[in-house]
Amino acid sequence: MRLIKTTMVCSIFLIGLAATSCKKEKYMSRDTSGIVPPPDVPPVVEPVDPTLVVFDNVDAADGWETVGAPVIETLAPKQGTGYLKNTIKDGGDFMQFIKKMPAPVDSKLTAANGQFSFWWYISDVSLLKDDGQIEITSGGDADKEEYGWSVAKLLPSLKSGWNQVNLNFKNADLSGTPNPAALNFFRVFFFTKDKAHADLISGVDGLVFRAAPPTPPITLDNVDLADGWETVGTPVIETLAPKQGTGYLKNTIKDGGDFMQFIKTFVPPVNVTFTEANTQFKFWWYVSDVSALKADGSIEVTSSGQSDVNESAWDVAPLLPNLHNGWNEIKLDLSAANKTPDGGADLKAINHFRIFFFTSSKAHSDIITGIDDLRFAEK
Repeated sequence: MRLIKTTMVCSIFLIGLAATSCKKEKYMSRDTSGIVPPPDVPPVVEPVDPTLVVFDNVDAADGWETVGAPVIETLAPKQGTGYLKNTIKDGGDFMQFIKKMPAPVDSKLTAANGQFSFWWYISDVSLLKDDGQIEITSGGDADKEEYGWSVAKLLPSLKSGWNQVNLNFKNADLSGTPNPAALNFFRVFFFTKDKAHADLISGVDGLVFRAAPPTPPITLDNVDLADGWETVGTPVIETLAPKQGTGYLKNTIKDGGDFMQFIKTFVPPVNVTFTEANTQFKFWWYVSDVSALKADGSIEVTSSGQSDVNESAWDVAPLLPNLHNGWNEIKLDLSAANKTPDGGADLKAINHFRIFFFTSSKAHSDIITGIDDLRFAEK
């Protein structure tokens, strides 16, 4: 009986041991099924330009003319499902793409604010000759009521591959009087420098009209520093409440005085890339008491490094009725400037500015004056 009892005790011990050894340990769960993934970030969608008007998407060959049969390439167009593609083979030197619209397109723009835009593919820009033209007309054919832009002027900005070409109506060479509300013909033609060359692949896509965005102004001087400036006495930059930047050039016509001027010569000269017909010279002019000013004086820009030579100028007198006490933004049309007999200022090399003006008498309260932000801008 003792033996049996021992055996039973051992059996009970072994069962307990087994139960203990099989006990499940508790661990932190590695189950990630309950984790909520972050929400998908929607792609950035560029807003549609409300002024955009399509001339041709170039997704179909209908109506197109080129050298040989027009072919639509569907591989990697810039928009839509295709683009018009052609090749100037070795031995040739000419290509053109022409579209005559079955009905005229109203761009809903004007000669002043309109822009024609399209994508132009050129496999090797170095092969292009500085010749050819891009044309949009309302005359149904080339050279009739036409906006035209020279390929030669575009060449410095073109690169091999796709180029978005943006052409403002106001910068076009005109043939007749094109009507922006009835445009019905497009042509681009161009040449290679010679007939011996690798095949030049070219194409056009996405012909549209839109309102031209404002062209950034070309700064003549921010007037944030006194360096190079001349005035009556030592030039001083005032940092309190400039119209732009960190300061402006300030001076005072004291009681007993009647004259003030601000002068600067610029090295190197500034190249104003706009045309004279559509350019304004702008700056801010501060006058504490306009009623004290005399109808005299001048505002001048020159390309000679001095006054009165290669100068375009505007009299102060016609500005006085529209001036008010404080800051005034002065806007001066280059086309309306008084020019010296040598033809006036060369816009490609502006290097001198002067404004001078007077008070009506020498007995007056102190007249605080200043200038800021000299720039050229398109009208």
